[in-house]
Amino acid sequence: MPEIDLSAQKAAVRNVLASSGIRPALALLNDRTQYRYTAIYKLSGDALRAEHVFDRSSEYRTWLKAVPLDKSFCRHAIEQGEFTTSHVSKDTSLVSYRPYVGLVESYHGRLLTRDCGTPYGTFIHFDLEPRTIDAEEIAFLQHVTPMFLDYLG
Repeated sequence: MPEIDLSAQKAAVRNVLASSGIRPALALLNDRTQYRYTAIYKLSGDALRAEHVFDRSSEYRTWLKAVPLDKSFCRHAIEQGEFTTSHVSKDTSLVSYRPYVGLVESYHGRLLTRDCGTPYGTFIHFDLEPRTIDAEEIAFLQHVTPMFLDYLG
């Protein structure tokens, strides 16, 4: 099996961002996973607001637009730099998130931080179904998600 050229993959994300914008770049990263949604949420006071969302099924839902920070999985990504859960309804550490069962069942998020160190928000993959993400994909996201900050207002 040939080794994957990570620099070429990073360049592909950079090129899509530069030529087509954020949503097509989210679609590109979404295509690398099984998750239905890939998004960027902006931290706005005590809430997170969807700035850019790619829905593989093209059925964007209004419940995705804003989430209270204290009830958000993104809170953990902001606090820890990264957070993943593959099966919310079976994750005993997330008992307080039971209201999200049926809405979000799997989540992977990364903190997006501006050069000055100020948190912008999060880059996330999530789904209504249980999903997992490979360690190699997580490592790849560590390299490419900071690129989005150059295109965010």
